[in-house]
Amino acid sequence: MTLVELMVTLVVAALVSASAFIFFAGQRRIYDAQGKVLGVQQNLWAAMDTLSRHVRAAGTGMMGCVNGTDPPPTGTTSPQTGLRAYQAGPPGQVVRLAPLWIQDGAAGAPDAITVVFGAGAFGSFSDAGLAATVSRASDPVVTATGKSAAFRVGEFILLLDISGLPTGPPLGDRGCTLFQVTGINSAGDQLLHAGTSGWNPAGDVAGLVPFDYVGGTSPKAAVRDFGTLSWVRFAIDTTGTSPRLTMARLDGNAGSTAPQVLADGIEDLQIAYACDLVPAAPAGPDGIFTEGTDAASKATDEWTYNVAGDVPQVGCVSPQAVRLTISARSTEADDNLTGAVGNAKPASENGAAGVKDNFRHRVLTTVVNPRNR
Repeated sequence: MTLVELMVTLVVAALVSASAFIFFAGQRRIYDAQGKVLGVQQNLWAAMDTLSRHVRAAGTGMMGCVNGTDPPPTGTTSPQTGLRAYQAGPPGQVVRLAPLWIQDGAAGAPDAITVVFGAGAFGSFSDAGLAATVSRASDPVVTATGKSAAFRVGEFILLLDISGLPTGPPLGDRGCTLFQVTGINSAGDQLLHAGTSGWNPAGDVAGLVPFDYVGGTSPKAAVRDFGTLSWVRFAIDTTGTSPRLTMARLDGNAGSTAPQVLADGIEDLQIAYACDLVPAAPAGPDGIFTEGTDAASKATDEWTYNVAGDVPQVGCVSPQAVRLTISARSTEADDNLTGAVGNAKPASENGAAGVKDNFRHRVLTTVVNPRNR
């Protein structure tokens, strides 16, 4: 072999090696990019599945406990509507549990949502009449003869007025006081609600029993089996190196309500809700959730929080539709996006767009119709 032939061979080998390196390097970049996208999509679908299932179940077991005159389920403070419950302290206090509570993020920041429902509720308006009047939290809860057998220790019960909308106070409020069953006296058909549970006060507290739940031979109040209480809050946590969607179980005992990570890489949660209230009576609703861009006029836009500066729709107390939009990003930056000028978290609903970055972004939107609004 001559020197020329050897040099030609080396050059050809170098070209082949370089081509192979470039090919496999490109394939590796594609593999890494697709791996990041797949991770984003998995986190996105997992977050949306859990969130939508909870929103769809919101209000289960709470029929009659939200009134048409209640304020919209929004704002910075918890709505004073829904179930009355005692929450152990410190401080021990009476709280109101609304089926849905949407907290709109200020200046386009991520939203948060709190959901309440009873898992395992019978679905009846009332399951047992009261055999004795309950005027205070410490009064015994006695059902009609033989009806205590339908309830279970550890589950929750609701006391509520069944005679129609009572005169109050407050006007039109059925009461809906929540207790946890700590024992059952079958002989006396008594549902015990001792202070050994953090959901039952040790004594009487103001506001938990708003009026007399009248019992007797012709009861005007009854007991509803609420099953297991689910009280959950979903919010975005941006304190770490990567944003994530958290899920806080507020239905636990004191000290066990810290948020837990539901999905990594979730950078935004935007929520809009709607009620079909247009046109107004006597024509009645048209069966369409009208959407527009006029934030001040609900005659052309039945959605709330879908545009910047939006205000709640008057009369929309129990949303018929909730639109959930989740934005997710890869947990690691992708150098391949360095030159992409428009790469950033997209704007959705009344949320603001993000700044340019090197992360892979994906958005998923779904509309949920709460079954028990």
